[in-house]
Amino acid sequence: MEQSEIDALLEKAYAQRGNDIHGSIALTEQALQKSIHSNYENGKGKAENQLGLFHLVQGNFDRAGSFAESALAYFEKHKNLKGIADAYYNLGSICYRTDNYHNGLLLMLDCLKIYRLLNDFHNQARVLKSLGTIYEYFGDYDSASESYEKCIDISKTIKDPNLESNAYNPLSGIYLKRNEIDKAFEIIQKSIEIKNQTQDLRGLAFALYARGKVYIRKKEFEKSVEDFQNALTLTRNPDDKLGQCMVYNKLGVVHFQMKDFVNTRKYLLEAVAMSKKFNISFVLFKSYRHLYELAKVENKTDEALTYLEQSIKLRETVITTETHKIIKSYDAILKIEALEHEALLQKEKNDIIEKKNAELDSFFYRVSHDLKGPISSLLGLHNLVQMDIQDKPALHLFDMYNSQALRMNNIVMGLINLTEIKNTEELKSKIDFERLVDECVNSCHYLDQSSHIAIRKEIESIEFISEWAIINTILQNLIENAIKYSRREIEPFVAIKIFTDVNFIVIRVEDNGQGIPEKYKNNIFDMFFRANDRTQGSGLGLYILKRAVERLRGNIEVESTLHIGSIFTVKLPVHS
Repeated sequence: MEQSEIDALLEKAYAQRGNDIHGSIALTEQALQKSIHSNYENGKGKAENQLGLFHLVQGNFDRAGSFAESALAYFEKHKNLKGIADAYYNLGSICYRTDNYHNGLLLMLDCLKIYRLLNDFHNQARVLKSLGTIYEYFGDYDSASESYEKCIDISKTIKDPNLESNAYNPLSGIYLKRNEIDKAFEIIQKSIEIKNQTQDLRGLAFALYARGKVYIRKKEFEKSVEDFQNALTLTRNPDDKLGQCMVYNKLGVVHFQMKDFVNTRKYLLEAVAMSKKFNISFVLFKSYRHLYELAKVENKTDEALTYLEQSIKLRETVITTETHKIIKSYDAILKIEALEHEALLQKEKNDIIEKKNAELDSFFYRVSHDLKGPISSLLGLHNLVQMDIQDKPALHLFDMYNSQALRMNNIVMGLINLTEIKNTEELKSKIDFERLVDECVNSCHYLDQSSHIAIRKEIESIEFISEWAIINTILQNLIENAIKYSRREIEPFVAIKIFTDVNFIVIRVEDNGQGIPEKYKNNIFDMFFRANDRTQGSGLGLYILKRAVERLRGNIEVESTLHIGSIFTVKLPVHS
């Protein structure tokens, strides 16, 4: 079969996915076999990725992930940006439909960036709708609403009514949360009208589900049950497990409102069983919460406490610390945290504060560049003073002012470095670690301590493509810090080891220097924090180091004992 015929087969399978998912899978499997038989590698990659999407729709997450990972490996090998983005979309969708929201959000943001680069508006709209769903899980309804509205705008521009109506469904739910019931009903009716016209049966199921929620708020419970039952029938046809879980949960809710507690329990337990089986965490903790409310009404105290504990515990695993670190201004999350431990709440507040510091970057950058000129003049003036003034008391005073000018210069350069980490374009190249380490060591010769230190290197020959400027920042700060805090009363050394460990590049820098007091270990990566005043520094080095590592999606660990030394270990993904 010609390649064009295989492509046509895949297009046909994709087009009919809304009303015949089983037929779509059969056509795509046929295209896959023909691609393998005719050695059409690109067709094989596209077919695998499409099968990943279709199994994702059905809730077969393991099979979906296997197909998407295989497709991604092919697309990355051949630098096929469109294919990479499509695979990212599938893998991100699997993540946020289970319990890995952090990676789900990152993958969605990555594929959105590629789709924008390719001017692929259809897929931009799909991703924006998914991002809105993720934001909703975290209670950030403003960001969710913004994503849905952007999806609708793009869908109207490219005249894709199905994509448009897909965003109407969750947007109606946000209007409900804002108590704008009439507006919610108006747009969900529009969505149902579109789905009936396009015969997108799976999409119609979600539209009916959304209208059922509106009917609950309007206290029209019989109509709500009818919509949910119809939605359940439609989701069973393609065997959409996610959709079925959501409907079972809402059927439990509406029967609870009707005080039909027998059916409430029946449907909620169905939702729990299916959510556990297919790892659909966000439905599971909601169902536990509703079962808690049911048990409380039925005066089953022990059962109520058990369900409440399960709900809270599951939510704690879903809303991960890592995700908080990459989402700004999550005031809505704090409302959820009333059910969680005080320690977790405090940690999340700290994360939000840290992220708000990032909003000062542009301010730092402008001010720092404005200050560079005057500070350079002050430092130059000190050189003239040393040549022209002989009075020792006066020179002592000028040395004092110069030391403060140097400190200001260190702070300004640190702030510039910090903002450049965030704003530098991702220009990747092959990293020559041997050469880069030598350059970083040589650049530290200005430090008084450098002449007394033995540098030990153990560097593997590694094929690693990454952002040279960011890797340089990481090595420079690790090495400079180790040298700066050395001890002269012993034979000081700095040992630099770089090697691979499974899917990570490991950079390990060990010294026998001053070490870090135990009470300061939790603060060393804070901006402007300095553990001692015996060594000159801006207090920005480790903060910059942490930001650089985060940029490459790595992590950093510290082992340190006071008066013994420190070991800093940075792990960076091989595909950073």
